Amino acid sequence: MSVKKLTDGKWQVRWRDINGKQRALRFNTKAEATSHEAAMRVLAGTVSEHVTATPAGSLAELSTQWLEASINLAPATVDTYRRDLNRYILPAMGSVSPKAISPQMIQSWIATELDRLAPSSVHRHYRTLRTMFGWAIRQGQLSVNPCDRVQPPRVPAKPPAFLTGEQVELLADEMPERYRALVLVAAFGGLRWGEAVGLRRCDVDGARITITGQLHKVDGRWMREVPKTVAGRRMVVLPATVGDELAAHMDKFCAPSPDALVFTNERNSPVGKSFRHNIWLPALARAGLISVTRRSGRVPAYGKGPTFHDLRHTAVALAIQAGAHPKAIQSRLGHASIAVTMNTYGHLIDDGSELAADLDRLRSAKK
Repeated sequence: MSVKKLTDGKWQVRWRDINGKQRALRFNTKAEATSHEAAMRVLAGTVSEHVTATPAGSLAELSTQWLEASINLAPATVDTYRRDLNRYILPAMGSVSPKAISPQMIQSWIATELDRLAPSSVHRHYRTLRTMFGWAIRQGQLSVNPCDRVQPPRVPAKPPAFLTGEQVELLADEMPERYRALVLVAAFGGLRWGEAVGLRRCDVDGARITITGQLHKVDGRWMREVPKTVAGRRMVVLPATVGDELAAHMDKFCAPSPDALVFTNERNSPVGKSFRHNIWLPALARAGLISVTRRSGRVPAYGKGPTFHDLRHTAVALAIQAGAHPKAIQSRLGHASIAVTMNTYGHLIDDGSELAADLDRLRSAKK
């Protein structure tokens, strides 16, 4: 590491990150440069060690206090925070005092993460750190949040992807019989993954289903999470034909108990993450909705294609085609605010052409 004054009067700090890559930053003053160099020295001494203890006064200790105090958060949210901390944040800064963590240290950590991770993942790790510091401020342990002076990574906005009605039918036809209704319910009802796999027999009344929570696997255990908002608990009315297929599915695959899960795997257990590779991707390939090649003769390699969550977007697109009002779509999706619905799907709901035609007719009527 080195601090050097440049010919233009600026000060430059040069160092190697945890991947051995040479990095440099310029500062207006020597004090700022030396402060950053000191922070990088601290960082260099901690990034190679995974935190196995919580030293007093360290970021690791703060994280333990924060997670223990998160009694009002959903288990899945706490699990995400814990994973971000243990895998990405604490190995880099766990033994450092929160008061010694500077914006420059966080900015360099973000730059290092971007060398190996997607911007969306790095942005989530940054949000976890920022949220924890915000809690520490409310507890009186910190006076300022160093993340407030950090430029987080830019995450390109992606418009929601969706399937056509014909593609939904193609995909459903290629699914194993046990999972056919799962695709139809998600595509026409707009359920989230956790809501769909957590659906119980008592939640189904013909074509009417009541969303009472989501099923998540946390620390190896399946847990039911109640909706975060009043809007999240809702009734969704499926097309009658989908209701018929759901009833036939339950007769064949669902246990008679009111609390029995509607959708289970071949072992009659909750549908887990293996669904994506073992069921979802092969069905997409058979339906011609995703490319597939063979590695080492037999192992398939799948290209990028629709995700299960895209069925939720598909439900919106199909509802719009059917003439649904935005408020009805909001209610169906369980959004707490119409602003969320419009910000996500407004470009699909109305492109302004119908309004322009109505205004033309209004002008013509007045002439």
